[in-house]
Amino acid sequence: MGKDNGTALFYLIGTSLFYGLLIVVQKIGLNFGLDPLSFSFSRSAIVIFISLIFFSPQLKKLKFVKKYELRDLVILGIISAVAILILFVGQNITTAINAGFLIRLTPLFVLPFAYFLLKEKVPGNSIFFMFIMLLGAFLLITNGALIIPHAGDLLIIIAALIIAFQNVFAKKIMRKVPTELVIFCRIGISALMIILFIPFLLGYQVLSAFSSGLFYIVLTAVLYVLSVVCQYKAIKLVGPFITTTFFLSGSLFSALFAYILLGETLTHIQWVGVATLLLGGYFLIKKT
Repeated sequence: MGKDNGTALFYLIGTSLFYGLLIVVQKIGLNFGLDPLSFSFSRSAIVIFISLIFFSPQLKKLKFVKKYELRDLVILGIISAVAILILFVGQNITTAINAGFLIRLTPLFVLPFAYFLLKEKVPGNSIFFMFIMLLGAFLLITNGALIIPHAGDLLIIIAALIIAFQNVFAKKIMRKVPTELVIFCRIGISALMIILFIPFLLGYQVLSAFSSGLFYIVLTAVLYVLSVVCQYKAIKLVGPFITTTFFLSGSLFSALFAYILLGETLTHIQWVGVATLLLGGYFLIKKT
């Protein structure tokens, strides 16, 4: 594996690790009694604060950005916010199992977007290993049980479609705009959109999470930012398909942290899913 691929692997593991832990910490925060919308609003406020601290030097680069590039950066942030909100609504009217698996269909949607927007053709063996990892994620998340359709499933699939487009669109923007600036706009604009939207649903209640769960808010905000940073660094190096496919391994880290922090255990079928994910991920990276 070359130097660039070694760096990409570092970022791929990083985004899966941070996101896997993020899911578990969010679950702990919700179990603690935080309102989901208030939680999301408060986390977004902290995300903006963190991004301004660490990415403020990127603001100077905006004066060198062309108008159509600035337009694309704003669109990227808005698309991200829309995906987050649709995912939230969908999660509330379907099961956690359905949402957890269906959102991982994202690599399937990346394929056509990458072909039409980036003119990238994915090798057949990479697609095969994607399906291997998808099978592993299915076994790990669902314990091998068939998914019973729910009303929110279509929204989860739409969110997966939007996220796929978002990742491919980000790669296209990064061909001309510095990666760090793309990350800053993606994080900052999407968080700002959520902050502007949620008060219409909750009113003054949006501030309730600050008073009762500040620790979970700050921790999830940090994990979210780290996950996005690693994800976009990986997209820059190996493209949206490999990044999104490897992201399936995030369910491994979620299972690990759920065992450590929540005492949850895996069944034999789920362990088969773990092995399948690891096998598919290994060959996916090896062939990259």
